[in-house]
Amino acid sequence: MLIKQLIALFLSLFMTLGLYTPASMKIENVPEKSEGALRIVSFNVRCKDDLYGSVKGRSQLIVSALRQYRPDSFGVQEATQQWLDIFEKELGDEYGCVAQLRDGAKDSEASAVYYLKEKFVLLDSGTMWLSETPDVFASKLEMSGCTRIATWATLKEKTSGKVYTHINTHLDHILEAVRVEQVKILETKIEELKAQGNPVICTGDFNTYEGDEAYNEMITCLDDSKYLAAESDEGKTFHNYGKMFFKKMPIDFVFVSDGVTVNRYKIIDEKIGMMYLSDHYGVCVDVVL
Repeated sequence: MLIKQLIALFLSLFMTLGLYTPASMKIENVPEKSEGALRIVSFNVRCKDDLYGSVKGRSQLIVSALRQYRPDSFGVQEATQQWLDIFEKELGDEYGCVAQLRDGAKDSEASAVYYLKEKFVLLDSGTMWLSETPDVFASKLEMSGCTRIATWATLKEKTSGKVYTHINTHLDHILEAVRVEQVKILETKIEELKAQGNPVICTGDFNTYEGDEAYNEMITCLDDSKYLAAESDEGKTFHNYGKMFFKKMPIDFVFVSDGVTVNRYKIIDEKIGMMYLSDHYGVCVDVVL
């Protein structure tokens, strides 16, 4: 274990110093997006520095992965102001952003949505708090471990005129009963968005497994893209830097509304230069509206 930690520390320093080259960060098996499809990505980026990599260092890898996958829109969880600043600096020329820090804490997090500016017009956006008072800043359910939010962006494709809403969230990490209540609150917004007549795609770290109560509640409202996909992956998304040997199921999901065709569901499980990008794998889904 000590040897692994020393290797991780060395690689983290290597990244922090910016010694990776574009060639060394190339991912070999990024799938091509089929014609007419939209690519949606969800990624918990890990909010802070740890033995397995600093935010500054790991951000090089995540930004590189995003550039190579090139999603039409993507949702990130645990995005602190540091992360938002990095994405603005590295991707701001290409991607617009809808983000709201969830509270006034020093290391407050956003569940941000990013979209390709050259391809989409932002029609509407907002943030709700997963509480009994969803419009009240920093409000939360009594038993929730911390404040939780959902942020959405309604996007119009410039060429086709097609419209969809991408909503992104991160549920409680402690109690399943709280996650169930948060899903029910989230569903009120999703149903409101669906009533507008456009597809809804929900990404996020749900901190729950397939078959758990919160997951079962969520699929009463939207479908799990994994089980709709013509080409699909199996496996976990939270891996704790390779230390998670049980519960080989995802806790990060992409849910879609009726009528959305899913061509591919892929877990972004590549390492770059022997380094994990985060303590979670990302999820990539190619859909047709």
